[in-house]
Amino acid sequence: MSKKIAQALNDASVMKFGFFTLASNRTSPVYIDIRILPSSPKPFDTVVDALVKKVKSLGVDVVAGCETAGIAIAAAIAIKAKMPMIYVRKRAKGYGTNSMIEGVLEKGQKVVLIDDMITNGKSKIGFVEGVRKEGAIVTDCLVILDREQGGTETLAEVDLKLHSLITLNEVLEFMKESGGVDEDNYNITKKYLSNPEQWSN
Repeated sequence: MSKKIAQALNDASVMKFGFFTLASNRTSPVYIDIRILPSSPKPFDTVVDALVKKVKSLGVDVVAGCETAGIAIAAAIAIKAKMPMIYVRKRAKGYGTNSMIEGVLEKGQKVVLIDDMITNGKSKIGFVEGVRKEGAIVTDCLVILDREQGGTETLAEVDLKLHSLITLNEVLEFMKESGGVDEDNYNITKKYLSNPEQWSN
């Protein structure tokens, strides 16, 4: 499965190598732009099929897309799985109901949070709180890619289990085997992944 997902992400050209500043303000030699995945229908379809299988195995009632990258992904899952979908805002809108939730969510429903990827996981905490504030149950977060930079541990602190289709290391190894990354960028990225915080400094 991981090779199939790696191939899909590679076909959609989501991996960029260079020098980038992440949302966390840390620097990185690799940037994964999964937001462009829906622009490549076949790779996107492959990834969504895998996500649907994961979602069904979790036994949830509602699929919740995290604003903004998770919205398109959650919508595609919901359509294929024939499940209700909502999306969760980063912050409550300052008018109307002042809710962080867009869509119909009932108390007691079990929700899975959907996003494109996870780094340290801190941005997911607000989404969790938004869902729980409405009286729904959320114990799972599903992403396409895990950068393996503390996300699992961060989510565990709020009783959330992380599920991912693939890790950054797995994509990188696939790209090396298939000739999708040169030796220099491969070595730099591997060094970065061994200690992202030190590399950023």
